[in-house]
Amino acid sequence: MKTTKRKILGPTDQHVQEHFHGLLRLAQEKGASDAKVIESKDILVDPRVRFKCMIPKCFASGTCRHCPPHGYSIEEIRKAVSGYDYAVFFRVVVDSTLIAGPEVAAGMNTGVLDDAGSLLNLGAHYILVFQIVAFLERKARSLGYTPRGFAAGTCRDALCHFQPYCQALMTDKGCRHPDISRPSMESCGMDVYAMAANVGWDMYPIGGTCGPEDVPKGSLMGLVLVA
Repeated sequence: MKTTKRKILGPTDQHVQEHFHGLLRLAQEKGASDAKVIESKDILVDPRVRFKCMIPKCFASGTCRHCPPHGYSIEEIRKAVSGYDYAVFFRVVVDSTLIAGPEVAAGMNTGVLDDAGSLLNLGAHYILVFQIVAFLERKARSLGYTPRGFAAGTCRDALCHFQPYCQALMTDKGCRHPDISRPSMESCGMDVYAMAANVGWDMYPIGGTCGPEDVPKGSLMGLVLVA
């Protein structure tokens, strides 16, 4: 049976506006620093973004069900995005000492926690993004929508850091945290930096040799397709 794209009355419809205003409030109440409603046409999907996970190889590449070369293909993501008109796009601002410190870079590459607890603190910020996505999905579902969420980073490191492997990838038992685990925007080929710039958020690239003094702050972003 042929399915048709779900239509809404548009951004001027009072009920739709109320729903999205409520979702934006919820995102910020749960810890988002900023949150905006964007149109699905402004979700930029570029295969070059996904290749960054593999060339040069990210420390998480291939270790998680959601991380390339596993997870959704570019074609699947484009098809999913095309089925929606609007999404909630949000970010969690992270202090530069947490996201750009040398101890954090070393810990992410080796998996060894630093004595100052910086890696755990950063991990808590990633978990916050996963939680906000889950809250937004739950609320949107209660409003009659069929949402689909995307988080930041690898859920393998954020949610199962102390586990020996990704259970969904290595066994037939499924994910340990199905209610909160989601693919990252980057792993799905979404150009998060360009999307953030397009909504007016200031972004600072952070590499492995970047120090806290090099950037004012970091940002972790999430997205929930809603309507």
